[in-house]
Amino acid sequence: MEMSEHKNNGPDMSGQSPDEAYLTALTSQIRCRKARPLVEEELKAHIQDQKDALMADGMEENAALKESIRQMGDPVEVGVEMDRIHRPRLDWKFLIFVGILSLAGLLLQLQMTGLMAQAGYQAPSFSRQLACTCIGLAAMAAVYFLDYTFIGKHASCLWAALTVFFIGTALTAPTVNGSRSYTQLFFYLYVPVFAGLLYRFRNRGISGLSKCLALFVLTLFLGIRAFGSFNTPFFCSLAFLVMVTAGILKGWFQVPKKAVFLLWAVWIAFPLLFVCLGGLSAYQMDRLRLLLSSPSRRAEYDYVTGNILELLSSSRLAGNAGLPAQEMLPSMSADYIFTFVISCYGLLAGAALILALLALVLKALRLSSRLTNQLGRMISLGCGCVFAIETVHYLLANCGFSLMAQTYLPFFSYGLRAALLTYVFSGLLLSVYRYKDVVGEN
Repeated sequence: MEMSEHKNNGPDMSGQSPDEAYLTALTSQIRCRKARPLVEEELKAHIQDQKDALMADGMEENAALKESIRQMGDPVEVGVEMDRIHRPRLDWKFLIFVGILSLAGLLLQLQMTGLMAQAGYQAPSFSRQLACTCIGLAAMAAVYFLDYTFIGKHASCLWAALTVFFIGTALTAPTVNGSRSYTQLFFYLYVPVFAGLLYRFRNRGISGLSKCLALFVLTLFLGIRAFGSFNTPFFCSLAFLVMVTAGILKGWFQVPKKAVFLLWAVWIAFPLLFVCLGGLSAYQMDRLRLLLSSPSRRAEYDYVTGNILELLSSSRLAGNAGLPAQEMLPSMSADYIFTFVISCYGLLAGAALILALLALVLKALRLSSRLTNQLGRMISLGCGCVFAIETVHYLLANCGFSLMAQTYLPFFSYGLRAALLTYVFSGLLLSVYRYKDVVGEN
């Protein structure tokens, strides 16, 4: 696109140079205010590069500037094209996928609660689960429209707010069966906040990395103290470590990449040292020994594990195994959905469920790998890690390898906490995608 000499000078804006006037006219065509600085910076650099090239060929500075602007094209036409490219976008495929998983989760909950009621057990309320799903979807919409860069700007305040909440939990909440498991899932909210902290302290060398690692350790010990349990903080720390590893490999902290091996060695050694120094109580040590024992021994000492193994061993490729899962798994709507699916629908249905959850994790990781914005990359990676960790943890528990910690299956588990965590993280992924062409690399 080329302009006439009249258009070449752009609108008459007193006090502005020709390139500033041109960019003002161009960016005024862009409806998304957040995208305007990005476009202006890119085009200003392009004009300057073209101007320098023309001056190198012997053209006078003012003439080179006007010629570089002329070559850019009509500001209105270029602005309209930039508006088309740099605008918020909704990831319809992922949204539809979320809808399908949500509907599948509700249908499974409806069937499970119906079977439990027929068997004479006190069944969870399906209407409550429907309400929890609606609340979760509302939370997802709120997070979607809240620009995810908010996390990067206010990471320290968000970390402080979460810390105050969990300190309050540690001081005031009652202990049930040796822990405060009813708040554990919310501990994963630290993951996107930690992404913001990593982003904030990047480019500060070893000092920035040390501050992130100090917050890492502090958060881990806070979780252990708040819950009276090592499990959820340990899983959360795994997500932290993956994110720190990604930051180091991307050169965020200007430290040798071999530091990654040291961090992983310390992370692996810490729980071993914790156990050897008596960090676990007697009943926790008994659970650990049972976990490491043979399946037959676990089935002998754990009623639920025995029932799980019996249901799995009786399962078919397709169809009902013929065993009353609703009687054998009293908390199947929250903790044993995968076992229920295999028992009632067969191994193929279980494989389909695993593939759907794998697609959810890959979606987050794929988004992270394709973004130019570094904060968006780290948040997407963190969300993907949480979905992956909890899915694997849940599947292990449904195969008789329960770590006696609260777990959940994204989009399927019963309850408000599971719904909120799932949909808040889904909203973050949608928000990152929404602004992927608006927020540039930084």
